Amino acid sequence: MGRLFPRRRVFQLTFVCALGVAGCGSSGNHSPAPTGSGGTTRGATGGATSTGTASGGSPGTTGSGGSGTASGSGGASATGGRGISGKASGGAMAAGGITGSSGGSGGANAGGNSPGSGGAGGAKGSGGSSGGGAKGSGGSSGGGGASGMPPAPSAGCNSTTPQMSGRFNITVSGTSREYILKLPDSYDSTHPYRLMFGWHGHMYDDNWVADGGAPLTGPFFGVQDMANNSTIFVAPQAAGAGWANSDLAFADAMLAKFESDLCIDENRVFSAGFSAGAMMTVTLGCARGDVFRGIAVMSGSTQLGCASGTRSVAYWGSHGDSDPTVPIASGEAVRDEFAKRNHCGTQTMAVDPMGCTTFLGCDAGYPTTFCIFSGVHEPPPFAGVGIWGFISQF
Repeated sequence: MGRLFPRRRVFQLTFVCALGVAGCGSSGNHSPAPTGSGGTTRGATGGATSTGTASGGSPGTTGSGGSGTASGSGGASATGGRGISGKASGGAMAAGGITGSSGGSGGANAGGNSPGSGGAGGAKGSGGSSGGGAKGSGGSSGGGGASGMPPAPSAGCNSTTPQMSGRFNITVSGTSREYILKLPDSYDSTHPYRLMFGWHGHMYDDNWVADGGAPLTGPFFGVQDMANNSTIFVAPQAAGAGWANSDLAFADAMLAKFESDLCIDENRVFSAGFSAGAMMTVTLGCARGDVFRGIAVMSGSTQLGCASGTRSVAYWGSHGDSDPTVPIASGEAVRDEFAKRNHCGTQTMAVDPMGCTTFLGCDAGYPTTFCIFSGVHEPPPFAGVGIWGFISQF
């Protein structure tokens, strides 16, 4: 993969963990609409859209194909509800008419009001049984499902000032600090985007995060490719040997600038980091729980400290089972801290990707998930899929 931004310098930094080792690298669903019945010469239209509430609404059912020239259209999908799942499937297609009519068009699904998983498009209609009618087209995929929290547009929404991706500097406490900003293609200043910070490990730099070099599987830990232009990403650069509590001011300054200049959803700000960057992410989750909706911690610990508090923060973590640099017990301690903050129970259940478990009984909308994989001090091979699956539900 080519480099997204030219490297200006390679950092050779030293970083000593407090543990004595180097912190390296890093429901109220409505019933479905009734089926349209086929006419003698033309299939009737499928049921109208149902609207979901806590979970996604049910899709419209299939119209029956008539015996004449055209089949019934597939029922329109339900609109995604405002609950956490908020996912609706497209209506199924009507079958083609007996005399060779074309199959009906698929009902497009509609996602809920805030980002999440879109419903599946409708299936293709069957061709006519005697004249070989063409198949109907599949329904389109919907927008994101809902998470129960409406978007909170920042002050920068509707700004007419041109914005671009690139490397920038910002002055914090009299010191110039650097970061790389990546905007979605065809950035729209009227659309509130998710924002995700990606913090590098101390042996790496902001280019490593933005370019997605080894051992990563793509830019921003593989999350950028999964996000499909739905998220703004930023990779900050450490000023010295790793990150420190003083970098909270750096994070605050960047966020204030983005809220002023860009259109972001202030209810959906996330942080992800590896190793030293994971420790910085933990610090943000502890000290800025009123700002960050969720955090993704890869091979982290509480080495930089964790401000006392009880505010819930959605948490996703991963750790290699043979990590010689940051012992897995340190990662488990982080997991337990956020399980406590999220008021989780003691029981867990297995979730995807393989090796991940999530706590039961946590505060609604604040999952607490921990993934153990076979490996050393490195991001997990499923980082992109795992982290995107985590943040995209909000």
